[in-house]
Amino acid sequence: MTLEYAIKNWALLVAAVLIAAVLVFVLYRIYQDSAVGRLHSAARLLARRVREARSAGKVVEQAVAKGARLRARADAVKPRHCREASEALEDAQALLKIADDQVLIARNDVRELIIEDFPPNKQPGMRSKYLPEAN
Repeated sequence: MTLEYAIKNWALLVAAVLIAAVLVFVLYRIYQDSAVGRLHSAARLLARRVREARSAGKVVEQAVAKGARLRARADAVKPRHCREASEALEDAQALLKIADDQVLIARNDVRELIIEDFPPNKQPGMRSKYLPEAN
């Protein structure tokens, strides 16, 4: 393609670019609406929820350790700090419970997608791939 051809047929080139962009968008939407696309997005959501639950568990562990350190030095620590640490632990435990519940919901969504949208002979393999046992 020469520069002269591009100058003469600029409208065709612009139309080709726009058509390519629309085609890519339509193909992406078709993939997203397919069973495999919905399963992959649900699996990504499950993985994100598991990461969030693990980080919430680490926060609980840190709050427990901080509370233990403060209680060990209770005679040298202000009572307000001990009380704040225990409240922080309660908050962290509540957030961990919420995160664990969200993991259960996401796991159930993946399980339902596998059961409803895929044939029974493929389901055990898909369950083992997308629903690893709880750690």
